Amino acid sequence: MTSLRYSLAVLALIGATQSAVAADNLDIIVPFAAGGATDIVARSFEPTFSQQLGVTSVVRNVAGASATVGTAEVAKSEGNPNIIGYEPAGALTIQPSLKKLPYGPDSFTYICRTVSNPMFLMVSKSSDITSFKQLVKESQDQLFLYGSSGPGTLPHLAMAATVVNSDLKAEHIPYSGSGPAMNALAGNEIQIMADTETILENYDLRPLAVFADHRVEGYDDVPTIEELGLPELDFAVWQGVVAPKGISDERAQQYADACKATVESDKFKTFADKAKAGIAYLGPDDFKAFVQKRFEANKQVLKDAGLTQ
Repeated sequence: MTSLRYSLAVLALIGATQSAVAADNLDIIVPFAAGGATDIVARSFEPTFSQQLGVTSVVRNVAGASATVGTAEVAKSEGNPNIIGYEPAGALTIQPSLKKLPYGPDSFTYICRTVSNPMFLMVSKSSDITSFKQLVKESQDQLFLYGSSGPGTLPHLAMAATVVNSDLKAEHIPYSGSGPAMNALAGNEIQIMADTETILENYDLRPLAVFADHRVEGYDDVPTIEELGLPELDFAVWQGVVAPKGISDERAQQYADACKATVESDKFKTFADKAKAGIAYLGPDDFKAFVQKRFEANKQVLKDAGLTQ
């Protein structure tokens, strides 16, 4: 009898553990305003991810300070198993080098990388500028303004490095996300942006160059930055999922399994193909190592661009 009671107790405990996630609500923090590239992908990722976990989840935009406000909220939720961040590259690998923050690359439980895309230097299709050479030439007589999804984000870093390494005359105007920056570009408040193919697919833009070491399929006529005579500036905008430190190994594994299943799902693959969001899955250990490597590399780029000491 004692043995039977023990077995039933164990089975009950296993059942409770397996259903723990299904009983919870999950906050998915996107640290940018709605409508930008990160938000677009996150909202396509969320339904399948939630279904895999069996939870009710809400995507919550917590914009501000170049994605560090929302990212900090995740970091400060140590031990909370019901909040995760759908994070852009800059918040994890650039911002901690630019200013004092309540988090660093070691402040999270890494779940997965989802997508990665090279950035394009782009202008509005309503602009009369059709080449980087023309852009540089016209900037000598009229200073251009370039936007970004916030100070110290990868779009900012890519453009700052371009200005430093070319004769382009342009100054930076930061916004709270790619969406607001696109509105500014449409209204000619700014004239230049660097962002991903996802943005190119969702807005009416003209790419002038790509920040990669090779031309991108589907944009065969768009030269690389290096082909234009600049140093190789290889910038990719990637996104991934992190959770607070201190959550259980079991919960972290549940998230990792759900992420892998989501990225491999037909629904997400269809979205990614249509939005040109290049699927680039990395599991927890590989994602953590990747973030640390990019953090060190971006620290040097920031220094070379004169953005840090």
